[in-house]
Amino acid sequence: MASHFDNTPAHHADSATEASGREPGLLETAKSLGKELHGSVHDHLVLAALETRQAGESLVQIIAMGVMMASMLLTAWLALVSAGLFVLVERSIVSAGLALLLVFALHGLLAVVLLFAIRRRSRSLLFPTTISRLQPAAGSSSDASP
Repeated sequence: MASHFDNTPAHHADSATEASGREPGLLETAKSLGKELHGSVHDHLVLAALETRQAGESLVQIIAMGVMMASMLLTAWLALVSAGLFVLVERSIVSAGLALLLVFALHGLLAVVLLFAIRRRSRSLLFPTTISRLQPAAGSSSDASP
């Protein structure tokens, strides 16, 4: 009789007990709840897997679009700098070689400033306050030992 309940869906077992006119037993109720729990967990795991796949595909697309956008912004920046160089050279303000050196110097200076800013900000990546709170105080270790 146990194999009858294992192979029969929960709603068939419930209808059989209702047709006989008796209340379902504790074992039948537990089996029914177990099947419902298994089905619910399975459905949630399938949903999580599908959403994880969708999130991964979206992340790849976002990264690809970000790389394309960065290359377009770089191209636009180069066009702007080139236009500025042409204006300086056409108006005979500076020679072409000097204009290129000025652009090089300005970009190099900006890179150095950004490097220092990155180094300063990178210190917060080490969780300094959290680490200092996790370390025992200097006086507490000497107080514990006689």
